[in-house]
Amino acid sequence: MSITPVILVILTFIVNFIMDFSFWSVMLSLYYLGGAPAGTDDGTFLVKLTLASVLIPAVLARLGVMERFFVYSEGGRKAYGEDGRLLEEGLAKICRRGNLVPSDYRLYVGLRNEYNAFSLGKSIVVMAPLLRQFPEEELLGIMAHEMGHIQRGHTGASLLCVGMSWFGQIIVLVYNTIFLICRLLVWIPFLGLLINLMALFISLQYNILSFLLQTPMLFISRFGSRKEEYEADAYACRLGLGRGLALGLCHIESIYGSGNAGFFKSLLNDHPDTPKRIERIRKYLETH
Repeated sequence: MSITPVILVILTFIVNFIMDFSFWSVMLSLYYLGGAPAGTDDGTFLVKLTLASVLIPAVLARLGVMERFFVYSEGGRKAYGEDGRLLEEGLAKICRRGNLVPSDYRLYVGLRNEYNAFSLGKSIVVMAPLLRQFPEEELLGIMAHEMGHIQRGHTGASLLCVGMSWFGQIIVLVYNTIFLICRLLVWIPFLGLLINLMALFISLQYNILSFLLQTPMLFISRFGSRKEEYEADAYACRLGLGRGLALGLCHIESIYGSGNAGFFKSLLNDHPDTPKRIERIRKYLETH
């Protein structure tokens, strides 16, 4: 595993720990409005509660059933017929080149109408349009790129990050419910005003904290993701499938026509510009 996914996992843990700790602090404060019971150690309890909300989903995310759930939620489905044959043959060729065992990996066809592929955990998902329309050499190169993400440890780290961030969705749901209740109570004299001021404070605290913590995290993860793309490209090249990957990237480029992104757009991209990736692959092929 490269150092990049390790750094991203650590940063994801720190950010989500702070966010979850803030949430539980607010919830316990509301719960103890009448006064905390004697002998209550709020600090230790808060830390344990926060660790549980971050780490338990992260551990569950590494289980096969959760991996399948995440893949399914992103449109991945079990491949049958010609789709299954293409994927299985491609995986077999990649595994022979990389001394891997095909049964260790799961293959899916994606239902989204786009020319793309992704990997998560030990699963590779190829979108149906790409799978059915791209030549075999290009498909093989793109699948080898996704296998590169798996072999470099990127996808395992991604699962951990998804798991650690999962409770954040619960926080948003809870806060939205609180705000809905506040809107229903706004007509009550004084009490409605008090409740809505409290909700406003909670909202400001959460959004400011979210912005301060997640904005730097966004840029760091974007730069890390670009590095991972180059590492996955290099893996495909080492398997001797760089030419197919470059052709596949050119094919995708001809469809979407993204070209070189501007400076500010490139800051937010989690993939390097396609021409830069193709140029790196070309240089590798010339020297090997």
